Amino acid sequence: MFPVIAAVTAASPSPSPSPTPVPQIAHVVTSDRGLESAARTARTTYVVTAADIARDGDLTVADAIENVPGVNVVRYGAFGSAATVGIRGSSSSQILILMDGLPIAGGEIDALNLEQLSVAGVDRIEVVEGGGSTLYGSGAMGGVINIITAAQPQKSSATVSTGSFGQQNYAFTTPYVTFQRTYATNDYSVVNAPNRQNAQAGLTTVSARYGHTFGDFDVTLSGDLGYALSGAPGELDFFSPTSEQSNINRDVRLSVEHHGLRSTTTLEVGDSSQDLSFTCNTPVDESCPNAAYPTPPPGELSNPPYAQMLYDQHWMASLRNVTGDDRMRIVYGIDLLRGIARVDAGTGGGSPLAADNAPIFDPYAQTAAYVQSQWFFINGNEIYAGVRGERDGGLGGAYSPSLGGIVHLLPELQLKLNAATAFNAPTAEDLYYPGFSNPNLQPERTRVGDATLVAPALFGGVSFGWFTMGGSNLIVSPPPDYIPENVGHALISGLTLGIQTPPTHGYTALLNVTDLYLAQDLDTNTRLPGRGPVFNVTVGLRYLAPPSSRFDGFKITANTQGAQEAPDPFLPQVWSAYQPATYTTVDAYAGYRIAPRVVLALRGYNLGNERYAIFAGYPMPGRSFAVELRTAP
Repeated sequence: MFPVIAAVTAASPSPSPSPTPVPQIAHVVTSDRGLESAARTARTTYVVTAADIARDGDLTVADAIENVPGVNVVRYGAFGSAATVGIRGSSSSQILILMDGLPIAGGEIDALNLEQLSVAGVDRIEVVEGGGSTLYGSGAMGGVINIITAAQPQKSSATVSTGSFGQQNYAFTTPYVTFQRTYATNDYSVVNAPNRQNAQAGLTTVSARYGHTFGDFDVTLSGDLGYALSGAPGELDFFSPTSEQSNINRDVRLSVEHHGLRSTTTLEVGDSSQDLSFTCNTPVDESCPNAAYPTPPPGELSNPPYAQMLYDQHWMASLRNVTGDDRMRIVYGIDLLRGIARVDAGTGGGSPLAADNAPIFDPYAQTAAYVQSQWFFINGNEIYAGVRGERDGGLGGAYSPSLGGIVHLLPELQLKLNAATAFNAPTAEDLYYPGFSNPNLQPERTRVGDATLVAPALFGGVSFGWFTMGGSNLIVSPPPDYIPENVGHALISGLTLGIQTPPTHGYTALLNVTDLYLAQDLDTNTRLPGRGPVFNVTVGLRYLAPPSSRFDGFKITANTQGAQEAPDPFLPQVWSAYQPATYTTVDAYAGYRIAPRVVLALRGYNLGNERYAIFAGYPMPGRSFAVELRTAP
């Protein structure tokens, strides 16, 4: 559906901000780490439901959250290309990605690529914006994205589609297993690269879930296996005709939940791992890169058989208790995590830049305890306070307090306030990746806050907010070398505006604006790299047909944003060809019910045919279309 921007009320099941409930999202679980009324969450929370995902034709998690207010998805091309995410000016490493409430692996060896996480088996995605270190610890400085898998559906469903650039998608859902396979040739033209032989991408995911109730205990076992393979031809001034990147993601989770009279106790254990490799055919590919020499010296070949081999696996356990009533709620618990990251950017024997020419194995750990209390008053006001004590192995730790609440200024006007400190440890990639790392990095320590005015009854919902993040040792990787370093003092601030009209004869319009007016390195008085555009504006119109109609409705969304970073001085021609100062993409959807449970849909993407590149050297494909046939569950 539609990324709805009003900060509290939403009249549809679209990505809808808390706290005003709608039937599909009356409760959320991520904001306060337990099932909670959406009306009582002070932290700004958006929910993308399975219905939204199906109607929008989203294939990956990156697709699903791309139009959520405050979210900045950075893509390096068409389907299968890397896609990372920032929230409110944060970097991708400052966003914690969860699957059913437990962290997924991969963040230690790379920025988690949301384009390689399919929507197979997903019931909803909750996006919590702002620092969440009190409840979730290191990695949640900018926000939390929780991918929640679906309960066992009573009916099976299927989706098939085909579209431009050789893209095909097949998805099948049964009561216990969901399968999705997507493939694209990505054979779109690129200036200076007429023969992009290895631009193809494929994503295959199997998701399974089984739950059973034993008296007062709910037991759920779930797992996911994903395999992504994509060609990696490189930037426009550097080509490799054979290079490919592959990812294998594995996740297994067990949840045991006990329901008491006034409390719920939950034990969660899980194992998550990711393999990431980069291969190329050296005998025929003299451009095959490696970490030491991204562009090999003239006459020299890179080391076979691969340029990168990275691995991340961790085991985790979480025990928490939630107790309370209509006047007070307390959540407290402990988190344990142990993991190992392999960093090998060479040829199986390590990069030539490594001192001993051997892979680096980095064991990491997290031990934490937390508590948060909420107090609710009869006039609708709310106060919460919490603190977390955390130790991240040899990287140190922190105490992370938080304080906030909801104040009803008028019967239909609320002020939501949040303030906290946040802590984020550098990853194994930041510390040890040969040629592109800094072993002297210090953990990030910041103060975060936001204030949002919400008028749920004005139009279809209006919100206006301010957010800030400031502190020491923010980790940045400035071009052109992209070697991480600490920024001694930095400040990020911005404004958000969301307006939505109430449904009128099935029609709804929206406006979303995010203004990241400040993202400053205070030591050098320069803008921090990779924090997103200054302005991001989304406007949209949607029509939902009545259930009795054959017409399923339509949607059109336009997004305008500015450049992500300054022009690359090494690629001036490429940049001028693909990166205008401001660009707009327009997407559209229309559907028709050919049977009560079968919808035929036509989708159009980037209808204005903008050939922009968020980063120089990685142009988007331009206008594309898809035809889809799907059944409703």
